[in-house]
Amino acid sequence: MNRYVTLCIVMLLSLVSVAERPVPRDDFAPGWTLSGRALRFAQENLYDYIDGGAELFLEFGFEELAVYRYARGEEEITLEMYRMESPASALGIYLMRCGEETPVEGIRARNSGDRYQFNVLKGSHFVQVNSFEGDESLVPVMVALTQRALQGVPEGDSVRLFEHLPREGLVRGSELLIRGPYGLQAVFTFGKGDVLKLGGEVFGVVGNYELGDSGAGGCGEEDGRTYSKIFIPYSDAEAARSAYESLVQNLDEHVTVLARSESGFVFRDYRGKFGSAELKGRLLELRVNLPERPVSASEEP
Repeated sequence: MNRYVTLCIVMLLSLVSVAERPVPRDDFAPGWTLSGRALRFAQENLYDYIDGGAELFLEFGFEELAVYRYARGEEEITLEMYRMESPASALGIYLMRCGEETPVEGIRARNSGDRYQFNVLKGSHFVQVNSFEGDESLVPVMVALTQRALQGVPEGDSVRLFEHLPREGLVRGSELLIRGPYGLQAVFTFGKGDVLKLGGEVFGVVGNYELGDSGAGGCGEEDGRTYSKIFIPYSDAEAARSAYESLVQNLDEHVTVLARSESGFVFRDYRGKFGSAELKGRLLELRVNLPERPVSASEEP
């Protein structure tokens, strides 16, 4: 076999998604077998499977979903394998769906779950394993299925986006990614539509921070109150400026600007809490849910 033919074979194999690779049939746990044919969904018909939640997947960069059902008598569990555009896309979905992480013992990948559902992250894949009955005795079976399904999934590159978040005061486990208006809604409503010009292309990072003794309002850490920081690194300063101007022009009517400069502003939201926006080169920094008004957009609590 010449080098050209070998190269073509390697390239074709690299294009085969995990959804097309062999999946567990009856070799992950005694008595369990694949039930029926796999269901497959692409971008254009994801709504047929996820009614009301497909927008978030598409925003983060969804490419393909394969759903497998397994049965043992009357018992049933399902395996959902979402192939995303990149490890960052998969991580964004995972963080939005997992809540407070509660790792399941025996799964050799980042995960969070209980007896009803596992949420698992590996490479560019977000995986869910579901037991609708929630029988505790099925947890080992779910673990075995998860481990078997992950065997063909590449690790992928590490995601370095959270390097933009300052570590001091960061509440562990509060990190999120955003890539458009649907993800941003989980954090704060700045206005209708894609006011930050993320466009399903630009990632922003979010973290909750403790309010220290010298912070806005003088709240101590023992009070347990936090605020959120959002950092969005755009491709260049021009793109960041365009996004900042879009934010200013399309700011929600319930957000009141209290002070403004050429590169930032301070505001109060409809709940009476405060925030700020500041443009720093190609980086847009936003703060929300402050209990008291900061002196300026650049002031740190």
